[in-house]
Amino acid sequence: MTAASSRSARPMSLQQAMGKARAALQDITPLPIEGIASSERDSEGWRIVAEVIEAPARMGDNDLLAAYELALDASGELTGFRRLRRYHREDREE
Repeated sequence: MTAASSRSARPMSLQQAMGKARAALQDITPLPIEGIASSERDSEGWRIVAEVIEAPARMGDNDLLAAYELALDASGELTGFRRLRRYHREDREE
């Protein structure tokens, strides 16, 4: 086994998956990313939920946010994408 093949056999780390998800989301939408809300490795790869600011508040800090789920395969390729919900910042679950 070569060094290159042993690297490709190593599972993608959480940090790598989050970076790939952020990059994929930026390719899909120009909206600013608020942050990563959750991440989970499954049998196919990773499921990452990211929050974006869909509409900044005109006054105060009650921005309209949206949660997007991104599915990445084991190599970090985007295999699925969907908006889970939209909500105001003050309505975000704690």
